[in-house]
Amino acid sequence: MISRRHLLAAAPALGATSLAAPAVAQAPWPNRPIRLVVPYPPGGASDIAGRLQAEVLQAGLGVPVVVDNRAGAGGTIGTAHVAQSAPDGYTIMMASPSSHLGAPLLFRNAGYQGVDDFSAIATFATGTALVCVNPRLPINNIQELIAYARARPGQINYGSAGAGGANHMLGVLFMLRTGVEFTHVPYRGAAPALADLIGGNIQLVFDSYSGIIGSVRAGQVRALAVTNPERWPLAPEFPTVQEQGVPNFDLPSFSAVMGPRGVPEEIVMRMNGIINEGLRNPAMVQRLAANGNAPYASTPAEFASLMQAQRRIWVELVQASGVEPQ
Repeated sequence: MISRRHLLAAAPALGATSLAAPAVAQAPWPNRPIRLVVPYPPGGASDIAGRLQAEVLQAGLGVPVVVDNRAGAGGTIGTAHVAQSAPDGYTIMMASPSSHLGAPLLFRNAGYQGVDDFSAIATFATGTALVCVNPRLPINNIQELIAYARARPGQINYGSAGAGGANHMLGVLFMLRTGVEFTHVPYRGAAPALADLIGGNIQLVFDSYSGIIGSVRAGQVRALAVTNPERWPLAPEFPTVQEQGVPNFDLPSFSAVMGPRGVPEEIVMRMNGIINEGLRNPAMVQRLAANGNAPYASTPAEFASLMQAQRRIWVELVQASGVEPQ
C-alpha cells in the first residue's frame, strides 16, 4: 500500500536558555482544492483526459480537483504556469509528449526547459495513431507504401495538425526508419488535414486513432497500420508498423500527471497510488476506451525514465524535420 504519512514540520528550536516551543504541525495534505491545469482548450481529447484524471484524484483524495484550462502557444502557457508554481501538491497538470517534449524544442521562450522542470507523478492513459492513405491509391500495407514512395520521392504529401506536433513527427520518424521521402503539409488542426485526405488533395496522414477511426470504418480512408509497437486492443485487426517490417518505430502517445519540480515524495507517491488504483476500475477503463485510449499505469520512476528516453528521440526528430523554433 502507498504510505499515507502526513507532512509534519516542527517549529525551529529556541535558544538553550529559552523554553522549548511545542512542535507546530502543518495541516495534512490535502486540506484545500487542487488545481489540475490542462494547457489546451476545453472540449478536445487532451481536455477530456485531464478531466478524467481530475475525477480519479478527487475521488481518492476527498478534496475538489478543479480543471483549469490555460491554453495557448502550443500548450506552453499552461505548462510554464505549472513549472513556476509552488511545489506543494496543489498545482498539477495534464502532461503529454507535445507539452513537455515537443513544445520546449519548438518555442524559444516556452518558459520552461522541459521535463527537468517538473515532478513526474503518474502516467494515466495511452493512445495510438493510424497510418492512413486515400483509398484510391494502390496501397494496402506498409511495404506497398514504402515501394510507392520510393518510386516517387517527395511526391507523397502527408498532412498533420501543424508543424512540430506528434502526427508531424510520426511522419519524420517513418522517413528516418525507411529512407523514403514525403512532403509535409501542415494544417491548422487535424480535421482539415483529414478532409483533404478524403478529398484526395493529400495522400497520407498519421492521425490519432480516436480522430480518424470513424472515417476508416466509413471507407473514406484506408488504414494501413497502427503506430503502437503492439496491436491496439481497441482495434486488433490493424497490424503494427513494426510487424510490417519497419524496426524501432515507436513514438508513444500518452497523458499523464506532472507537478512543479520538487513536489514532496510523499505527495507524489500518494497521487501515483490513487491514479493507478483508479485505472483498475472497469468503469474508468470503459470511459478511456470511449475516448480512444487505454489505461497506462506506472511508478514515478518509470514515468521519469520514459520522459528522459523520449526527450532524446524528440530532439532527433525535431532536428531532422527542419522546423525552426518560433
